Amino acid sequence: MKDRDLFERDGYLVADLYSEAEVARLKTMLSRLIDPPLRSHPRLHVHAASGTPLPHLDPFNPYAVWKIVNTPLAGDDWYALIHDERVLDVVGELLGPDINFHMGFARLRPSRLSAEEGWHRDLDTDRHTRPELVTALVYLDDMDAESGATLVWPGSHLRHESEPAADEVVPVRARPGSVLFLHCLTVHRASSNTTDRHRSILIHEYKSARTVELTPNDAAFGDLPLRRGGRSRPVR
Repeated sequence: MKDRDLFERDGYLVADLYSEAEVARLKTMLSRLIDPPLRSHPRLHVHAASGTPLPHLDPFNPYAVWKIVNTPLAGDDWYALIHDERVLDVVGELLGPDINFHMGFARLRPSRLSAEEGWHRDLDTDRHTRPELVTALVYLDDMDAESGATLVWPGSHLRHESEPAADEVVPVRARPGSVLFLHCLTVHRASSNTTDRHRSILIHEYKSARTVELTPNDAAFGDLPLRRGGRSRPVR
């Protein structure tokens, strides 16, 4: 079954795109933002649970950073990530040849930090004229049901109900370098990391060029044209 067929059936798709060396480089980039939490950029928001290092945490994330907003502003390497051709190839297959950027951020799962996020569809908050958005979640660590995996309700993008039964929930199991492509109408939520090790996810949202946001978007590089007619726009 082709990627697009799987995506249209289930509302999500997992692909292994990044090598071990690339993941190591991304984790080094991330570490520079969170240890200590970067405070120098007025629009790059690093949210930490503690203002001082916590000795009982995984040393990769000693301040328990749980979210970073506007990651593309963190530097040229971060900006280049939103143009990754491998990701855009998959997004283009799912959305079509004309792609815009929507927003970029990171979700971190410090060990033993409970996830308070409920079941939701991204289009409920990122309201647009068409349901033509795809979120790409890049996992930098192995993820399973115990380590803060993304929980999805397969096929929910085709339904009107807002919350699944227990036996309808699937935890997305992924290796470092896997990318989850998620339909904006697929019901999903985060789970808690009950292990002793930190987990990191880099998140970029993309949209078709023809869908228009109905609420103001102040995210960095929102609506930036990335591809037209299947061809990438020059990175400047």
